[in-house]
Amino acid sequence: MIRIVTLDQYDPAVLKALGKALYTAFAVGAEHSGSVTIPAGLIEPYDANKLLEALPKVQAFADDKVLYLTTRKLAPRKLASGEAPTVGVTHYKRQRALLSSSVIKSVNPDTVKTLARYAMQEIGHAFGLHHCLDPRCAMYPSWTPSYPQGEASFCVFCRDTSEAVIRQTKS
Repeated sequence: MIRIVTLDQYDPAVLKALGKALYTAFAVGAEHSGSVTIPAGLIEPYDANKLLEALPKVQAFADDKVLYLTTRKLAPRKLASGEAPTVGVTHYKRQRALLSSSVIKSVNPDTVKTLARYAMQEIGHAFGLHHCLDPRCAMYPSWTPSYPQGEASFCVFCRDTSEAVIRQTKS
């Protein structure tokens, strides 16, 4: 199960469409599982890793993935070569991921495909997928200029890899 937990207000139609897109991508249930508030003491733009660590735990089974969704900005990551924009962060091969929809001008049922593409990448990392070299795949690096225009789908390799991981889960 993929549990979508909101930190801000979202249109229920967007959350329903996002759940449907994630269900289609991973062939596991995906649903809005409630809302939580951002802990006090953190300032925007948020350090994605600190925010993810500070968020309250959500009731979930061990094999469930939890996607926290916010409209707020995340601070760019500092790299040796400069700064990279941060859309989300995931505990690789673990349960929790965080995604900011702030990179999408207006989140609505017409733009949910772009939101789903970003969400697929974060959940993909939680399932153990790496970035992909195929620009059509949702696992292609999200900081590339063409990423938001792509489809919310996986290449054959990433789909097969995610299906193999999901088949091995216990719940």
